[in-house]
Amino acid sequence: MELHSQINYLAVLVCAVIAMGLSVLWYSNILLGKIWIAALDKSEEELKKDFKPFKAYTISFLAQLVMAFILALLISYTGASTPEEGIKIAFMAALGFIATSMTINFLYEGRTFQQFVIDGGYHFIVLLINGLILGAWQ
Repeated sequence: MELHSQINYLAVLVCAVIAMGLSVLWYSNILLGKIWIAALDKSEEELKKDFKPFKAYTISFLAQLVMAFILALLISYTGASTPEEGIKIAFMAALGFIATSMTINFLYEGRTFQQFVIDGGYHFIVLLINGLILGAWQ
């Protein structure tokens, strides 16, 4: 079975761009930025101290591309062909892989439930949006 031929690469790219745009909004002071920084128990200056924007944004974008591509493969492999089916696959992936992995990391890192909800919520919403787009745009 040739799964790669069934992938809409433009849709994967759009998913990654939307994910990056959502992260800018999600972690901004307009939405959850101040709460997120307070939950980290750090100041904005501390976060900016060793921050390398080019590296962070480039790697984040590549990670979003990989996430969207793998979700597209899962959607293709399962034969999902509607937005609703794409969202269901994305929901299962978010619950089965993102939530569980983040739970383990957060427990060992001693991070708070508030941090879990903010960071996990972002990834959960991104995957649902990706599922909607990839399910609809094949």
